[in-house]
Amino acid sequence: MEDKIKQLKKRFRAAKTGSELEAIDKDMDILSNESDFSDKMLASIQETNKSLEEVLLREKLEKVLPAISVSYISKQYFHKTPQWFYHRLNGNIINGKPAKFTTAELGTLKMALLDIANNLKQSVAIII
Repeated sequence: MEDKIKQLKKRFRAAKTGSELEAIDKDMDILSNESDFSDKMLASIQETNKSLEEVLLREKLEKVLPAISVSYISKQYFHKTPQWFYHRLNGNIINGKPAKFTTAELGTLKMALLDIANNLKQSVAIII
């Protein structure tokens, strides 16, 4: 079932015409009659959402990272190398699996960015 759903996702992404989408809908209707379809479809949606969250994190940080030191954040807040940080940010394959931030690491990153923002605000206040 999982393979069939993955094939439907690939076909959906590649579809360019209305007739292709209609064919996918028909195949989806047929699959929806199978007993484990709902569970497998939900798992597929959750997997897609996780991937999307990682892409969104990269896009959100894209404007900020050139202005701050990833080396500083990596060492000061994570006690790791900048390469470690970038591996997770970019989802590089490490030991056969894509690297990603854990929930705790995302919390640390949020705290680090807030700390840096506060330091910048204090510096501006001193100048003005």
